[in-house]
Amino acid sequence: MLSNHLQRFNKALSSFKTKFPRVAWSEDFKKNLINDYSFSSSRIEDSNLEYGDTIKFLNDEFVKKENLTSLLQINNHKEVLTEILDRYENFELTEETIKAIHKNLMGSELSWNGNFKPELVGNYRNYQVIGYREPFYRNREYNPHYNLEIIMATYIDFFQRAFNNIDNSNDETHLITALAYFHNKFLNDIHPFADGNGRVCRIIMGTVMMKNGCPPVFAQVLDNTDMEQYINTIIECEKENSNKAFVDFLANGMSDYLENKLITN
Repeated sequence: MLSNHLQRFNKALSSFKTKFPRVAWSEDFKKNLINDYSFSSSRIEDSNLEYGDTIKFLNDEFVKKENLTSLLQINNHKEVLTEILDRYENFELTEETIKAIHKNLMGSELSWNGNFKPELVGNYRNYQVIGYREPFYRNREYNPHYNLEIIMATYIDFFQRAFNNIDNSNDETHLITALAYFHNKFLNDIHPFADGNGRVCRIIMGTVMMKNGCPPVFAQVLDNTDMEQYINTIIECEKENSNKAFVDFLANGMSDYLENKLITN
């Protein structure tokens, strides 16, 4: 049994794959998908990014230099995602691959939003962190650092099981259900790294999509309104102790993107 949101996504994905079969993707087409995905992933955490200038920069065009640090961060995101997607067939979700993504993504001081901690590049954090949300919401205290090795070793098995049993014919095993579960648990409960958790999470999500016949697409986050909707959806999931709101958010946002591609390309 499928919800209306997931039925809509399945229809959009099927139409996309018919019009744009993977074997027929040009390098420019693939690059545009990766650029859009990298923008939405990075815009969630960086309100300085503007879509037009960012896409120009990622396409090696001249842009103003005011947001150069932000643009260099998203370019690094794009390069790491591109490298993984070039060999997505061989991707396996393990602690080693997660740490390797973090190492490649966060190796530069410019990649860090907080203080650069080179000893924690590619390693789990060694101190407690809190997601600051006040005054609008209660702060979120993530899993304790001293348990991260055990927690990650345990949840890798759960993540692998969810990703290895994807079946888009019902809600419980749908690709988007598995992605929402991984996103909320990895990012909003475990939060294993000192910085870069969201970017690592969404790079993994994009790779899992490719392994399951879906292009790397995300609910578009183009401005602060979109960013607030993303955050509010996460808060709703935490309040309800359910991933359903984020499943609906992803299904609708990803369907919007795919349907727009069908019209404009």
